[in-house]
Amino acid sequence: MERAGGVNVAERGAARGGIATVSIEQVLAWAPDTIVTWDANFFRSYAENPVWAAVPAVAAKRVYLAPRLPFGWIDQPPSINRTIGLRWMAGLLYPDKFPQDIRIAAREFIKLFYQTEPDEAALERVLAGEPPGGRGR
Repeated sequence: MERAGGVNVAERGAARGGIATVSIEQVLAWAPDTIVTWDANFFRSYAENPVWAAVPAVAAKRVYLAPRLPFGWIDQPPSINRTIGLRWMAGLLYPDKFPQDIRIAAREFIKLFYQTEPDEAALERVLAGEPPGGRGR
């Protein structure tokens, strides 16, 4: 997040040093304007919990599920995918400075580094942050 120009509010607290599970009370105290998660279960359910509505990122509809195919774009394992993850994150945080459609950038990245050109359905799965094996895993 920092390399994309953002400020990771979790770096100020106990979550320092990586991805961590934090309470809703802590998130409310941090009051982030954007939330990026790799947790598909959280992403599918946060909007159903009225407590989350008080978080600025939720109110602004700025909660994103990070892509993770074929490997995580922002987390584990360390891989070349962090390169496209940096571009993805920068586009979320600063769309005026990174106006290129992430679909085009992701397609070019996959073609260059994985020597395959994803069809529209595959590209959609990648960008949706869908876990390997499909939804719900």
